[in-house]
Amino acid sequence: MHKLLAATALVLSTTLAVAQKTVPGDRVYVLHSEAQGSCPSLNWHLVASPDGVLTGMVTWDNRKVVAMFTGTIMPLVQVERFGKRLGDDPQSRTFQGVATEVGGQTRVASISGTIEQNGWLIANVDGPGVACRNIKVPLFVPTPG
Repeated sequence: MHKLLAATALVLSTTLAVAQKTVPGDRVYVLHSEAQGSCPSLNWHLVASPDGVLTGMVTWDNRKVVAMFTGTIMPLVQVERFGKRLGDDPQSRTFQGVATEVGGQTRVASISGTIEQNGWLIANVDGPGVACRNIKVPLFVPTPG
């Protein structure tokens, strides 16, 4: 049974990641982190659009929980892909949203944090079975070529 759930979660997470297409100006955040204390293992694939919308998916507990994330960067700011600063006002770099489990128990987790000047997300996750602080999610920068 666990193998079936794990396989389903893997297929679903791969399908969701591929289905989320990026456009010029989008910022992509990708991370796999190991479990630490009250924070289970996490996998992130988030896209920040230029209009301040943050969407994607987060999985936790070794991909047993797959959740779709939607949120906003507050206040809505223009986000450039390569190196343009988001502004000197720390308020302009906060984000907040919810991750809703796909299938399963439809659990909901709150995810909030900041976007640093270097583009990295610093996230806090609170929900059933997950309590994480200061998770550093890097900005994905594709290799040239």
